[in-house]
Order: sequence, then structure tokens, then C-alpha cells
Amino acid sequence: MSAFSKSLKELRVHFCQTSPASNGLRQFVASNYTAVKAANPNLPILIREAKGAEARVFARFEHGQEKKIVLDGLSAKEIEQKFTALVK
Repeated sequence: MSAFSKSLKELRVHFCQTSPASNGLRQFVASNYTAVKAANPNLPILIREAKGAEARVFARFEHGQEKKIVLDGLSAKEIEQKFTALVK
């Protein structure tokens, strides 16, 4: 993973620890978090796990603009594509 847009101010990742619908997002976070954080060391990345939570990512940009993507039931590869589009 490379550095994200400078206008990106925060990432919030929500998912369920046990739900099959969150499986792809759990795999994506486990395999990519270290590389994302290394490429963006000053970007706050908040990981929130909650029973029954919908798999989703929120990106907060300059001027309070926020975007959300829902990732329930997607594979780690599909999530990577959607995630990359969100943070560019």
C-alpha cells in the first residue's frame, strides 16, 4: 500500500469479530494494517470490533467531508479494490 491522499484525515474500520460477513475485512486488516500504517504514519486509523457490527470503513477528509463504504460479505481482494478507490 502506498501513501494516501493528503486530504485524508482519519480512517475508521468497523467489523464483527465472528461474523462470516466481516471475514474479508478481518483478513484485509490483518494482512494490510502494518503496510498502511508504515506508509501513512501520521494518519489515525481506528479499528472497532463489535458483535454484530456491519463491515464498513469510514474515511474523513478535509472540511469534515466523510465517505463510508459497506463491505459485508466481500472477499479481501474485493475489499482492497474498494478501499483503494475510497482513499485516493
